[in-house]
Amino acid sequence: MTQAFPAAARHLSMLQALGSQFVYADLRKQGESQAWAVVLVRFSGAVEAAFGLTREVAFFYFPFFDLQIRSFMAAKAWIEETKREITPDLVFLSAPDDRLLTKLQDWSNLRMTAVPLPHDMGDEPIAIITQLRDRVYARDLFYETAPVSGDRFFGRVTLLQELRDDIAHQRVSGLFGLRKSGKTSILHELRDSLRSESLLPVFVDLESLPSAPEDPTEEFVYEICMRLSEDLNSRAIRSNALTRAIASPTIRNFKAGLDHSLAKAEAKGVGVALMLDEIEFLTPADKLDIAEGPWGGIAQGLSVLRANAQSRSNFTFILAGLTNHILENGRLYGRPNPLFSWAKSRYVGPFARSEADDLARTVGSRMGVEIEDGALRALYDASGGHAYLYRNLASEVIKSLPIDTYRRVMRSADVLRALSGWRRSIAGNLEEIVNHLKSYYPEESILLEVLRDSPEQFSEYSAGEDLAVHHLTSLGLVHESRGRFTPAQILELQWA
Repeated sequence: MTQAFPAAARHLSMLQALGSQFVYADLRKQGESQAWAVVLVRFSGAVEAAFGLTREVAFFYFPFFDLQIRSFMAAKAWIEETKREITPDLVFLSAPDDRLLTKLQDWSNLRMTAVPLPHDMGDEPIAIITQLRDRVYARDLFYETAPVSGDRFFGRVTLLQELRDDIAHQRVSGLFGLRKSGKTSILHELRDSLRSESLLPVFVDLESLPSAPEDPTEEFVYEICMRLSEDLNSRAIRSNALTRAIASPTIRNFKAGLDHSLAKAEAKGVGVALMLDEIEFLTPADKLDIAEGPWGGIAQGLSVLRANAQSRSNFTFILAGLTNHILENGRLYGRPNPLFSWAKSRYVGPFARSEADDLARTVGSRMGVEIEDGALRALYDASGGHAYLYRNLASEVIKSLPIDTYRRVMRSADVLRALSGWRRSIAGNLEEIVNHLKSYYPEESILLEVLRDSPEQFSEYSAGEDLAVHHLTSLGLVHESRGRFTPAQILELQWA
């Protein structure tokens, strides 16, 4: 391999000078004549500690003077397909292309950072570390806007295990929490960890349903049937009845399609776990009378899900969203609520301090950042441990740290300096979170106004509102200690 790629021999010498080593090599073909190579490197303990590396790292070598993105994609495919435990989001790439740095900067993202090894880099060992530093320090792995899973998911160990047990024992459960509290990430992590030859998790996002007063029954049926059909097709399980339900999404067709598709899945030894996210769009408390409103089709659709969960050994489902009206109300749109007191409610609150510390230290190390205990405490106190706010604040602090150094440290003073600007930057996000709560928890929102304006009268006003207080404490908005109620940090930030 080093004969085919002399640059690799030079890099090997540089790495050995750093106490690092090639531990694996492979030559690959791209087309009829052009070959490319991959080696795996085990860095020294000092380098690994400095940049948060714990596994071997892939170095790719291409012979092309005009490197194309298909070569970069081939490198990504190799990483995804290899059975070796290697660093999944960081690679080195060498090619005799004068525009290598520009191209890799354009092709890289947070899920795959490519460190260039340009042909004119020189032979000094520190040159490899400098290239690594410049790319790793430029990453902001704290900033996440989409749901996360895998090695980007942190905490919630007990909650995940409870949900896994629910699915294993076919218990229907509900997962509830504020917006951006991490519910969807929990479902994604659960889906990815449960997927197997014998179990098919099916994720359905209901946020696209039409708003009240328009009846969303047809769209509700369509979204479930379409997603179920796509995922079953990936297992070569096809149902004509499910196809008819997609074409004509009535409750009758929904029942027939679900029955038929689950029967075919059972015949192949496949179980189905349906995960319905953003379930509050089925119960807009400020727009409809949930008990006697006009959306009877929703109650019928939920009855179909319950009937299959009770009668079939290969089906269960999870509901997730902001509110659990769909489990607490005895009546639902003029019909007995099929889920009333039948499913287990679980709540997603703020991170525990230990979970937040683990997130910060692990993610920080992958950016070459050491976080002192005082900074960890300041991050948690300022954000209240709310998943989105915590990561967002850590991201803001990271931007202020220098990158022209080989040791980056986040201290409590760095967090405190970033707070005022950060509070201004998240004002709109906090308003959206609280306004979304008002739309679905009107009584609870009134109690929060009392807590804000007359905290000494909160206990008096909340007397007899046990369910509303339960919601507020379970969502992590209000803390109770010895009969005294105080607002959580997320409210303090929004009210400031």
